[in-house]
Amino acid sequence: MFAIAARSRRRSARAGFTLVELVISAGVLLVVSLAGYSAQVRSNSLLDSSRTRAIAIADLESCMEDLLTSSTVLIPAAFPDGASIPNYEDLHLTNERITPTYPGLTGSNVPDPLQIVLTATWTTSTGHNHSLRLATAKAR
Repeated sequence: MFAIAARSRRRSARAGFTLVELVISAGVLLVVSLAGYSAQVRSNSLLDSSRTRAIAIADLESCMEDLLTSSTVLIPAAFPDGASIPNYEDLHLTNERITPTYPGLTGSNVPDPLQIVLTATWTTSTGHNHSLRLATAKAR
């Protein structure tokens, strides 16, 4: 009877995990968890970047439509070269500015077709400055 109890105790002492095995498995679990967390953080960063670029593109397109509804001769006077367009300042993004430039415009002579380049600049949530451009030409 004592032999059976001793064998039973030895088996129960060997059953389960040792402390070393538990530490190793906890370490592996920690590394896997950190890798997953890192991937999630990067994914959120890319999602935010994509979202802000989409908003900037939509604002650029809207602004370009506003410019193109004006007469070709009046566009440079209504939207001065290099000056921020007031309706699009801080519209949807932090420190958002849209500025027009007119390559080929000299003085008051408006070329035909008039080249229009809009540049949107903004600050991301991480504090980085970004910009996008949209260009077209408008004939009389």
